[in-house]
Amino acid sequence: MTFNIWRLSDGKSGHESQSIGLCSAIQKIRTCRRFDIPVQNKRNCLRNLFFKTYPQGKHLPDPTLIIGAGHSTHLSMLAAQRARKGYTVVLMKPSLPISFFDFCLIAKHDHISDKNNVIVTKGALNPVQFNKKKVDGSGLFMIGGLSKDYHWSNSSIIEQIITIIANNPDINWTIADSMRTPQTFLDEVNRQTGENIKILRCSETSSAEIHKLIYNTKNVWVTRDSISMIYESLSSGAAVGLIDLPQNKDGRTHKSINSLIKEGHLTLLSRENTTLKLTSNPPIFNEAHRCAEILLNRGILK
Repeated sequence: MTFNIWRLSDGKSGHESQSIGLCSAIQKIRTCRRFDIPVQNKRNCLRNLFFKTYPQGKHLPDPTLIIGAGHSTHLSMLAAQRARKGYTVVLMKPSLPISFFDFCLIAKHDHISDKNNVIVTKGALNPVQFNKKKVDGSGLFMIGGLSKDYHWSNSSIIEQIITIIANNPDINWTIADSMRTPQTFLDEVNRQTGENIKILRCSETSSAEIHKLIYNTKNVWVTRDSISMIYESLSSGAAVGLIDLPQNKDGRTHKSINSLIKEGHLTLLSRENTTLKLTSNPPIFNEAHRCAEILLNRGILK
């Protein structure tokens, strides 16, 4: 039987990274075809669900798996399944009841009680592979942006970046922004750091290029607000540090990061860490592969 994956996409980079990561891990276990389908608005999803139709997949083969990440994919997943069958696999805690989906991959910090269709994950899935042969002297700053969990400050973040560069003169630095980064940020960094840092703008750089850079980079500093970038960096085997941001509320992101700090996977920018050298990260973060193996053991990847 031909194995087909319908990957439903809301276009958000963090969600894309998770669903692509799982699909890539499944493709390493067994031969399959992946079809990426953008989700429609809620009104169209409800109509498709009611009339048992799914026009976006009209010319596609029936799905074996329907995978989605992000709240806006949930109704579309159910509509696709009602019209064309297949197992649903939702990433992150869904906004709809868990019982509506065949499998839910939910982070440990969401504190979900034991359920047969729940696979508990440690952090965000992603497509980045572990690399033990990193490029010596390579460094990367990964910049998130405005969020409800943290207070953003261009000046504070740039000050921390300048401090890290000054304390690590032997490292060749690159900085990459994201869709959430304020538009003025990279220009301010460029003015204050000069030629000491290479700049990559997300508007001009593909996610595949960013993932390749993470894969090869030995030292990565990430702003505290971006949980997906943190797990991508850890998955690659890089030594990872946090650029600090004031906390707005005690949300899930904060709890997940605190857990990583307690386990020694992240280095903090602090007065005690005067050399600003990063602690090496043990190669334990390959959640996408682990979850794909669980799905195989559950019998749906055969």
